[in-house]
Amino acid sequence: MDTKLKSRRKLGIFLIIVTILSAAYVMLYNYDVIYEKAVEEAQKTYTTSLSDREYLESFLEFSYILYNQEISSKTGEAKMSQDEINDVADVWMEDYEALYPYLDYRIEDGSGTVLRRSTANTGNGLTDDSFKEYAFGMVLTYDEHGNPDVKVVKSGEKTAQSIVLRKIIDNWSETVEDATHGELKTPKNRTYIYGMKKSSIEQYLNQWYWFEDEAPNDAWYMMLACMAAVCVAAWIFAQSETLKIGGGKIFRQPFEVVFVVASITLGILDDKLNWIITREEGLPQPMDFAIWVGVFAVTYWVTTCISAVQKIGLRKYVTERTLVWRLWKALREEAPAAAERVGRDGGRLYRKVKKLANRVYEIVTDIDFTDKGSKAILRIVLVNFIILAVTSVWVYGIMALIIYSAILYFVLKKYFNEVKRNYHRLLEATNEIADGNLDVEIDENLGVFEPFKEEIEKIQSGFKKAVDEEVKSQRMKTELVTNVSHDLKTPLTAIITYVNLLKIEQDPERQKEYIDVLDRKSLRLKALIEDLFEISKASSKSVNLNIANIDIVNLFKQVKLEMEEKITEANLDFRLDIPEDKVIVALDGQKTYRIFENLIGNAAKYAMPHTRVYVKIAAEDGDAVFQMKNVSANELTFNPEEITERFVRGDSSRNTEGSGLGLAIVKSFVEIQKGKFWIETEADLFKAEIRWKLVDKKDDIA
Repeated sequence: MDTKLKSRRKLGIFLIIVTILSAAYVMLYNYDVIYEKAVEEAQKTYTTSLSDREYLESFLEFSYILYNQEISSKTGEAKMSQDEINDVADVWMEDYEALYPYLDYRIEDGSGTVLRRSTANTGNGLTDDSFKEYAFGMVLTYDEHGNPDVKVVKSGEKTAQSIVLRKIIDNWSETVEDATHGELKTPKNRTYIYGMKKSSIEQYLNQWYWFEDEAPNDAWYMMLACMAAVCVAAWIFAQSETLKIGGGKIFRQPFEVVFVVASITLGILDDKLNWIITREEGLPQPMDFAIWVGVFAVTYWVTTCISAVQKIGLRKYVTERTLVWRLWKALREEAPAAAERVGRDGGRLYRKVKKLANRVYEIVTDIDFTDKGSKAILRIVLVNFIILAVTSVWVYGIMALIIYSAILYFVLKKYFNEVKRNYHRLLEATNEIADGNLDVEIDENLGVFEPFKEEIEKIQSGFKKAVDEEVKSQRMKTELVTNVSHDLKTPLTAIITYVNLLKIEQDPERQKEYIDVLDRKSLRLKALIEDLFEISKASSKSVNLNIANIDIVNLFKQVKLEMEEKITEANLDFRLDIPEDKVIVALDGQKTYRIFENLIGNAAKYAMPHTRVYVKIAAEDGDAVFQMKNVSANELTFNPEEITERFVRGDSSRNTEGSGLGLAIVKSFVEIQKGKFWIETEADLFKAEIRWKLVDKKDDIA
């Protein structure tokens, strides 16, 4: 009889193994089909994302950020710093920063002049509108009233994107108002040309959209079908009186334990099913076999444990195999004794509970639930609480607690080691930066230290900028000393030479000629020293200003009239575009006179003879604008940002008269009068622009 029982049990165990292995084999056999379905669904999601409204709106938001940065840095029209722009359009700035690394762009004004190109990528592909190197090309235009128009020039989803963009534009003004409350300026007379390469699109979408989190339905159908087959087999085997395999201790576990194990297993599968199947591109690995054997073994065990309901009945199952019933029964038996103890020590217990409650309240109110670390710790504590509550009254509770404690220890140890490793990598990177390696990159995921990666990149960028500025400053200082020495030495050498000649010269005519030369050279030396004195005072902010309301139109006419002789000698034709009305600005008349004088003198020295010099004075959006444009006689090879430095000339050979301080004085005098001055060059076209804040016309003119 015992021999037959053993044989039946062996047969039962064999059937269990065959059932589990068969289900695992079916899953592995279908890996390639499920993987192909996952790739197909991911591709559909990718294609759909290209026409997603939020994705396409990012390009319009991008143009608003670029435009407000442009006018804020040049004209001050926005009256906002970069931080203020961030505050006004914080959500848009997040989209801008997300899109910026992957997008090439070109900005043009209403006349087609290129104002800016992207520097995030090479930008070489956007020198024309062919978009040869790009998978996506868009042209976004704003007219003089700020009305947008958009055209998708190149895209695999051109039709769908065009339809969505048209819907976006129809309600764009309301969208802007909701997002920024009308505080951002609307682009006007601007064209934004965008291009994205295929690799950039994929990187952007993979970073900001999720394509592989959810397993395809086929994977779930296949897994559930296999689980159902295992469940049916387990139920039949458990009810079989012949096999005798459903009554072992392993299958007589409390319902709560079975429920927790089943929930954890399904939760893991819900989160990791797609990763399990697709991580090796649909090719089964030994690890996959172990995973599915474990999954279906748990399925078999859970089903067999619950199948006892049919054998022993629901009432008996609840009373014998549920921890809740055992707990309730224990509490009922202990209730009288507990009530007596509570009555005896009620006052003391009340005080302790109140104190504990206050402490718990303080701890809870101090928890930052938005912090990732707090969330992780909270999850661990909650899981720990549930498991301890379930196992504490179980007959095998001590053993389970030992196993659980060991597992929890190794999990926390692994987490701690990971934090420690990430910390050391972060420390290593900061040490490299401290040693001067500003190109160090952190490719690893730093976990809880991940936000520091972006801060380190900002530090690197700041250090590089500081180093570049210091190198530039040292170079400019060297050039300053050289140029000062040269420009002071030249007239001084001539003065010494002609003084010596004058000592030995007897001819009165030659003596007069030498005295004339000495007069010119001494005046030039005097002018140079005066310029040095002026620029020194301006740089040290020690200039005294006599501010009054000045009509810059009348002042410029006066300066031009007094310099007419020099203009005529230079064979220049000044073309003026100035208003009949007065343009009133609060300025120092003497310093502003010097500004116009230096700009006209600069044109007389360097402009090509027999050409036109265009001067425009206008009032625009609360600003007084002065512009001067001329064609240079020599090739413009200088950096526009450096030409306003001291002793920097467009004439690198230094053959022309002058100190090299003219534009530096202009910039200093403009800025100490709270204006903005900048220079732009295009081919041989030289353009200087000044902007000041207008004064109310009702004010008196000084």
